Amino acid sequence: MREVNFLNIILVWIHLTAATFWIGGMLFLSLVAVPLLKKDSDPSSAQRGFINLARRFRTLVWAALALLVVTGTILLPGQVNLATSLGEWPPAVLTKLSLVLLLVVVSLAHDKFIGPKARILKHKPTSELTIVETILIRFSPLIGRLTMLLGLGVLLAAVFMVRT
Repeated sequence: MREVNFLNIILVWIHLTAATFWIGGMLFLSLVAVPLLKKDSDPSSAQRGFINLARRFRTLVWAALALLVVTGTILLPGQVNLATSLGEWPPAVLTKLSLVLLLVVVSLAHDKFIGPKARILKHKPTSELTIVETILIRFSPLIGRLTMLLGLGVLLAAVFMVRT
């Protein structure tokens, strides 16, 4: 009979719970909240509602992401031999880590720079916007969708990690 490592089970459970919250929340925002708010008869109210929802979610997402990084770091030695070079690590592990890094960078850029700048620019009359500002406003919502796709990519890489 195989020995059960309860600490490992708890760490995996925390990791999966944080990932479920994070990815589920992104799917909820993209597939439920945004389409619903777009139907609102008062676009200004809908935008405020979305911003409040996204801010609350963002705080919890960064907490979930911190849990994912901590638990993932602790669980990583069970997936790879840390003494070997990166080139010897399984491709699924390298892919997952690369996607996580890219996701963190894109999320930080969106939360700290692109999103706040786009919100400010939306209050400017369109005739006063430069081409770059107009592109930034249109590009900003796509960043949210990109983070969702990256999150799904991380999830797919995780499945490959445990199944290959």
